[in-house]
Amino acid sequence: MLEVDSNELGGPPPAPKLDRRGWIRAGVGVGLLTVLLAVAGWYSLGVGHPSSPVYGNGGSAVARTWTWDGNDFAAQPLATSGGPNSSEAEMAFDARHESIVLWDHGCSRLVMGFTGGCQSQVNQTWLWDGRAWTRHGSGSTPGAVGRGTMLYDSRLDQVLYVNRVGEAWAWNGSTWQAVPMSGAPRLARPGSQDNPTLSLVAVGYDEGRRVLVLALPETTWTWDGHAWSQVSGGIDAADGQSDPHAAYDAALGQLVYLGARSLWTWNGSAWQAHTQPNLTDGTLGYDPIRKSLVVVRQDAAACDSTACQAKLWTWDGTTWSSPPVAHEPTLPLTRSGSTNPPMVFDQARGVMVLFASAA
Repeated sequence: MLEVDSNELGGPPPAPKLDRRGWIRAGVGVGLLTVLLAVAGWYSLGVGHPSSPVYGNGGSAVARTWTWDGNDFAAQPLATSGGPNSSEAEMAFDARHESIVLWDHGCSRLVMGFTGGCQSQVNQTWLWDGRAWTRHGSGSTPGAVGRGTMLYDSRLDQVLYVNRVGEAWAWNGSTWQAVPMSGAPRLARPGSQDNPTLSLVAVGYDEGRRVLVLALPETTWTWDGHAWSQVSGGIDAADGQSDPHAAYDAALGQLVYLGARSLWTWNGSAWQAHTQPNLTDGTLGYDPIRKSLVVVRQDAAACDSTACQAKLWTWDGTTWSSPPVAHEPTLPLTRSGSTNPPMVFDQARGVMVLFASAA
């Protein structure tokens, strides 16, 4: 019989046979393709979205308002009508209207992942009358740049919110209004490449001298409601914390800032550092009845996966102490793993008020 080679007839060459290694490579390739197609289909149907980490107050957690009377903390009853609830809020006592003003401007629901981001941005003003929070409609709100400070300016007789670049808004009892400050110092924006010596470290109102005080690493600026003045010397940048709030200590007649390593006092012409316990991320307030500074800080030894018990510290101008507390506030953990809630003295009711967010 005559045998003819198929190549000579112009036909296709026979397919090469796969050895064991070839079959393994082919199987891996098919398996990988199958997985990629499944993942693509999963996302196209939106099935994967709920598995993205979600942070916020959409669950069972709720914000709590606590009061301190010098002996113990008390959790205020939860309001059926709701209240402020995000982890980005500042507040101050409005002496003119005898209420606490809180501006809630955080993200109440943050979704992580490729399709994530802030799904619910809060921008609300709330008033506390000693019993409940009431939402107050306002046509305008402050502009948040970094974490700011809320304080009461007795010269203007209004609550002020000052952001991290020194811009200010005043609350007149019904709405927020921008405060013109001609000649204000230029401050570095958080996260920018600006000169670090222009970064704002602390903000407070010096009640004794009735001036707004902005402390930078090398200089300090004061504003009397009409003009700015500059003084050499500031607060060490290494002592800066996320919260720039400084409180006025009426017993000392000085403004006080709680730094990461030291406690700083301002006497109207210079800042002085004082030793302190490890109070990083603590919340500072002044109790005029007991004439002492009050610091609330999470107790790292008393935390679970969602919250920490708070620990109380006081300073009488000379000595730090941590008195025992029967009912310690619960401070929820934030996305960074810590919390730094706002606290202010309620002059109308004679108690410190601490707002602990839900997220």
